[in-house]
Amino acid sequence: MDKDRSVEERRRPGLDIEFRAPTDRPTKRKCMSCAKTFESQGWHNRLCNSCRTLSSPYE
Repeated sequence: MDKDRSVEERRRPGLDIEFRAPTDRPTKRKCMSCAKTFESQGWHNRLCNSCRTLSSPYE
């Protein structure tokens, strides 16, 4: 880890990509709901924005 960077810089999303497993890196994936290809941010991101908005419990 780069000790010259501030704590805030080290906590920003995306800076830890080099430490992620290859299957957990940002890539194009198919949405589990509509099967459209979208830019996923990692293994946890499996719904495209359209489907995520449709299934939001906050609306």
